[in-house]
Amino acid sequence: MNAHELFQRISQGTEKAYLEKCRDQRELFMKGKPVDQRIVPKGVYNSWVRSQQYGVNPFEKPCHHPIDKSRSNDLNRLIEYLERYHFFIKHAIELIDYEGFTFSFAAREGFTKQIHDNIGSPFANLIGECSERTVGTTTTALALAENRPVALVSPLNYQDRPYIEGVGVAAPIHDPQGEVLGAIAIGLRDCERAQEAYWMVTYLAQVFDRLYLPITQQHEKKIKDIIDLLPQGVAYVNHKKSVHYNEKFQTLVNLSKGKNPLKKLSEFFSQEDWDLASARQEIKVNGKTFILNSSILDEGKIVKSKVITLEEKQLLPQRLGENGQDLKATDGLYSFEDIVGNSAELNEAKSTGLNVAGTSVPVLIFGENGTGKEMFAQAIHAASPRRERPFIAINCGAIPAELVESELFGYEEGSFTGALKGGKVGKIEAASGGTLFLDEIESMPVQDQIKLLRVLSTGKVQKVGSTKEISVDIRLISATKKDLLEESDKGLFREDLYFRISTFIIELPALRQRREDILLLTKEFIEKFSRKYSLRQTIEMDQEFVDALENYSWRGNVRELEHSIERAIILMGAGTTLKADYLSKRIQESYQNYQVRGLVEDVLTKGLKKQEQGLLYTAEAIIIDHVLKSVGGNVTAAAEKLGVTRKTIYNKLQEHPDLRAVK
Repeated sequence: MNAHELFQRISQGTEKAYLEKCRDQRELFMKGKPVDQRIVPKGVYNSWVRSQQYGVNPFEKPCHHPIDKSRSNDLNRLIEYLERYHFFIKHAIELIDYEGFTFSFAAREGFTKQIHDNIGSPFANLIGECSERTVGTTTTALALAENRPVALVSPLNYQDRPYIEGVGVAAPIHDPQGEVLGAIAIGLRDCERAQEAYWMVTYLAQVFDRLYLPITQQHEKKIKDIIDLLPQGVAYVNHKKSVHYNEKFQTLVNLSKGKNPLKKLSEFFSQEDWDLASARQEIKVNGKTFILNSSILDEGKIVKSKVITLEEKQLLPQRLGENGQDLKATDGLYSFEDIVGNSAELNEAKSTGLNVAGTSVPVLIFGENGTGKEMFAQAIHAASPRRERPFIAINCGAIPAELVESELFGYEEGSFTGALKGGKVGKIEAASGGTLFLDEIESMPVQDQIKLLRVLSTGKVQKVGSTKEISVDIRLISATKKDLLEESDKGLFREDLYFRISTFIIELPALRQRREDILLLTKEFIEKFSRKYSLRQTIEMDQEFVDALENYSWRGNVRELEHSIERAIILMGAGTTLKADYLSKRIQESYQNYQVRGLVEDVLTKGLKKQEQGLLYTAEAIIIDHVLKSVGGNVTAAAEKLGVTRKTIYNKLQEHPDLRAVK
């Protein structure tokens, strides 16, 4: 039976009988008996056979199939598609005007993400391997295998899927060479809309193949042509460490065809350089001096991508004007206006930072992880007379101890095995005239602390392997999450260096100490991620969501809050309201504990007035009342939330007459 015949049965109202016949045929196949291919389409039968050969258990309850770590490249391909074609996917879902449906996107290997769900599928927002090899015949697997649009009623799935009794439609999409790139699929409970959904998914696939992808390809080609015309060398390194670069970059660094560009870039970057949000340094290639700028994209993600620009130093004055004025060093840095919050503790820290910004005295910023220490350091630099000069940041805790010296002080060519040709300018020298920010300074080896102390005392730095001293003028801002005097008592930090770097100490409050700022920060992050994910809808927050945020301890501080809001927005999908369910399990459990503490206090208060009934009796009534109200009087939902049976709830309603109105 083809799709047209299926739609005809549905229009005639005979699909229920057909579904029963499909179930019977599937059962016959599982018993090894012949199948009537007038009922089971040939493509479905062939898929059943392949599924059986793959060893898929037809009686296994459908479950999430996580992707094997050995297939991370295939997973990365799906993630790349989801990011690259986000605009198409988002607007495709907007076009599907059904009350209940699922929308999935699959890569050609069968790795799938169910992006939209409003029918209660257990796999909403999950990524898993949903190929014939793992779950057998499905709508998506069939579309990929046969390279054509398909419609499949649920009984024809190889594994029984009781959670979506209905119909699925899917269509393949293709790359510019016409090869199958993946598939898009719609799942419906309402069989009567099957034909409409079939033509919708077919139409969307054709729009992708014939309109969206060609336009995207043309756009990318135009961007590449523009970048190739730039006077600077430009390279882009994505999260998979794949390097794309223009012709100028290839020329400037003498990159021969066939040579690994990532290996060439590693000649310019240490791991510490790579991890910096932005960096600017001088490098030498074939006797010429170049200015290399690098900036991280996808800030906040675990795996980052970078954009790198390279330009010959002697050409800069010609491009920037006769006076040779460079771009502002504060471009891309935070200012005090960017620091969100109105709590007294935060305002005091900002006031101190503004007061000290006009000087060059050392500043020590103290605060827990995620409180924004580097943001404060950037703001001080941006408000200082040194704002036009470099801001160089280095995380002492992220550099192996044996490399700290060469990173900070630089080295001469040939000073040790593996030294770059031409040597390297150290971070202290690179920051001369500007600001040097040393994060996690407590991690700096003691021997390097001695050398740093000398630099601060003399204003001179000596490279590794050199006998010469170079004069430097830096403003030092340090940051730590530890008590450095305690570290000094343990012999891990020099006391004389502590007093040298701590002329001013700015203490940043933990987020739990400024709860009045949580809602302000949340709104800021909602705006940020709405822009990032191109959300058009106005996003609201339900009261439980707000209460959960405001009553959580936030060990990770602002950074943890930011990641929590991004997670919630992603899980919200096409919705418009952020709910407590979208927060992490840890935050939800914390909120439940907070609610329980409130209920206990209520019990103790009311129990004193009803001593004849006992505290447990009062507690039981209050808790049941609270849960029933929270679920709108739904006894089934209340029972699930309390971990008891519906019968128990009804019994308790009889015991507590005051609750009968809620029932």
